[in-house]
Amino acid sequence: MTAAQDVARQEELLRRARRRAAGARTAPAPAREDAGPAPLSHAQHRMWLMERLGHTGALYNVPFATRVRGPFDREAFGRALDWLVRRHEVLRTRYRQAGGEPYQEVLPPAPVPVPVVEAAADAAGPLLRAEAERPFDLAEGPVLRALLLRHAPDDHTVLLTLHHIAVDGGGLEIVARELGDRYRAVVEGRPDGPEDPAPRYTDFARRERSAPEDEEGTAYWTRRLAGARPPALPGPADGTAATGGSRGEGRLLTALLPTGSVEGLREAGRAHRATLFTVVLAAAFGALLEATGREDLVVGCASGHRDRAADRNLVGLCVNTLPVRPDLSGTEDFAGLLDRVRDELLRAQRYRHVPFDTIVRRLDPSARDTDGGALVGVTADVVSGPVGLRLPDAECTPVDVPLGTAKFGLGFFLEEAVDGRPARCVVQYDARRLDGGAARALLDGFAGLLTGVAAAGNAALRRPATAPQAVPEDAPAPSAEHLPGPTPEVEAVFADLLGERPGPDGDFFLLGGHSLLAVRVAERLRERFHAPLTGLDVLEHRTPRALAALLDERTARRAAARPAAGRRTSARAGTVLVTGGTGGVGAFVLRELAARGRPVRALVRPESTHLVPDGPDVEIAEGDLTDPDSLRAAVRGVDAVIHSACTFTSPEVDVAAMRALLAERRPGPFVFVSSVDAYGSPSVAEVPEGAPSEEPVSAYGRGKLDCERLLLEAAGAGGGASVVRAPIVWGDHPRLRDQLRWGATGDLYQAARAGGPVVLPAAGAVPPSGDSWAGAPWIHAAALARVLTHCVERPVDGVVNAIGGHVAWASFAEELVRLLGTSGPVVPADTSAPGLRHRHRYRAEALAELLVPRAGEGWREVLGAMLRG
Repeated sequence: MTAAQDVARQEELLRRARRRAAGARTAPAPAREDAGPAPLSHAQHRMWLMERLGHTGALYNVPFATRVRGPFDREAFGRALDWLVRRHEVLRTRYRQAGGEPYQEVLPPAPVPVPVVEAAADAAGPLLRAEAERPFDLAEGPVLRALLLRHAPDDHTVLLTLHHIAVDGGGLEIVARELGDRYRAVVEGRPDGPEDPAPRYTDFARRERSAPEDEEGTAYWTRRLAGARPPALPGPADGTAATGGSRGEGRLLTALLPTGSVEGLREAGRAHRATLFTVVLAAAFGALLEATGREDLVVGCASGHRDRAADRNLVGLCVNTLPVRPDLSGTEDFAGLLDRVRDELLRAQRYRHVPFDTIVRRLDPSARDTDGGALVGVTADVVSGPVGLRLPDAECTPVDVPLGTAKFGLGFFLEEAVDGRPARCVVQYDARRLDGGAARALLDGFAGLLTGVAAAGNAALRRPATAPQAVPEDAPAPSAEHLPGPTPEVEAVFADLLGERPGPDGDFFLLGGHSLLAVRVAERLRERFHAPLTGLDVLEHRTPRALAALLDERTARRAAARPAAGRRTSARAGTVLVTGGTGGVGAFVLRELAARGRPVRALVRPESTHLVPDGPDVEIAEGDLTDPDSLRAAVRGVDAVIHSACTFTSPEVDVAAMRALLAERRPGPFVFVSSVDAYGSPSVAEVPEGAPSEEPVSAYGRGKLDCERLLLEAAGAGGGASVVRAPIVWGDHPRLRDQLRWGATGDLYQAARAGGPVVLPAAGAVPPSGDSWAGAPWIHAAALARVLTHCVERPVDGVVNAIGGHVAWASFAEELVRLLGTSGPVVPADTSAPGLRHRHRYRAEALAELLVPRAGEGWREVLGAMLRG
């Protein structure tokens, strides 16, 4: 063996040893059980609940952007990104629910689109923010998306946006490092070769959920937090906190620190055996103490959970909230405060693995913050600059993409010096929860303490002249006079869902309410009052009296803002045009959009304007499918379209109407309500979504196909077009009740009503599959409305089915006889007919979660409601 061969052999052995060592460090243990859905971790479950409650917006979006000056290989970046998503399952996971409980489902690897937009560097900010603010659909995925801005051949900005349910700060650093390393390997032409397995987040979640409860830790937190209350912070001077709105409207206030301050703070910490973070946490307590005079305060900290060696390269949400409640009584200077905060933090960290949600369940309901979050409305941390990519042969600069959000009511941060920018103090606050002047005073106190401690190692603590007075626990309840109008109805909803009639001031939490119940209360009240309401509103206004006042206020605001019939103003940002606003589908769509707070333009015939359902900021556009000019005028200026109007009998009119709408629409989501009749007469019993049409196709189905083609061609790939094929639509609405009198269902209805023999429809020949089932697909109008509004927010760019279920003709006929109280026998047909849908069941998998029937949406229930109406 030559010397060169010996060196090569030694190098190969060394590489193998390193691979084995790396595998031992990163291999997950125990191995994942692939069977069955995986649970959500505790942190994921809380985030999923907040998404369900509403008003989160872009609160949990995590943008990660880098300016790349120099050579950039787009194809290599795409390959590296695909590798990253293939390697880390959490980046290709979606979050669904079964039986009211969420679960996570890992999807197969798929290429990640990297769209390229030509944009000048000075115009990048708005484009990056708009992309970073786009919502995610956790039930469908993906939870990661990419955008590439091309400023010049050698100047780009790369943006990845992730949902926080899939990544935390530590995970984002792993993503940046591994993506950069893989990009370098691709550019240099190195073969992929075997790769070390990445730890799986589903294993982490299963391990966390299967661990026995830490009784000692739970008992510690129950004792330590007994009697704790959220800090009393002065709300906005304009009262907006009381009127609802978007949660987490973040504002930033900053103050530069003198050069050398951070090292001075580290030195002060070393003198007290405390880290820099502990010093900053103590300064946060000091600022609150000086501002409020309160000595009983709780501040929350983020505690990382990558303790195991196998989890060091785990991408995912691996954090827990750690509430810190030191004894501040009698503290006079920062040195004494720091010692107490240090000791309390050390005690808390002994039990930092107890999930915060477990602690929440043990707390008294009065320990909750105004938004229903338990106790922790204030946080503190030490932060560095934004994470960025490191790519070979290029100058890479992290780009901050501010979203204007705040996850906590108040946050105190020390931002260390980075890229030539001096260190600074930052106060971030939710403008709905804290007055701006009060936030400025808190920043001044925070910065003053840190500056003084950095310079002298200590600082005196100033107390306000008079401390705020607490409201006595035995204070008399508000007068029951002049209760808001809907109070009894809200009480009834509470009673139905919570099992106890509460009275006007019954507290949602004291009655046993929780986040999922808040979602259900909001849904029930939305349906009853047709007013926008979310689960977060229930948590914030948690008594029947307060919720009734909120409903009254929003109803009055809607009425005042609603233009008179026929008068159209310029469209507000986000306006959705709904054609057929007084139809059975359109009415439910308007209600769903109202619940989501979307401004609406409803296209209706002049004689039907008074029938438009209530909605926030509903604008009426008078028009008709036979009047192309009115359609073109209605679509101008809107950001999205839901086209549900149809003649049913004149396909040529429907096609012409589609052309008119497309002629004036601007780019954006366009949702078209098509029909399963567009499938024609498939030769199979189970019809997949988007299957090709088969002859014969009815004139109605042919018209729908023509409209679909026009829309998909006009929008192009990725253009936001959604074709939703629906079957019979049922719901408690005059137009939908009429459908009981049409076609095959009409024949059954008339026969059952007359009390004579009810002859089942001729179902056509049995398909080659041998499936002899005969019946009809159907959907509840409310479920269809959920699908349509979902497609506005998350276009499917193609064809999907919206099927609530399939009912056999025999079952349908027997239920009609029962509901009508007649006694006619149900008999099979004695003839056969080609039929269009009588032998077919249509699969609807893409948006299945939205189609799960809710209370009152079963086919027997909706038939009963339609017949009573």
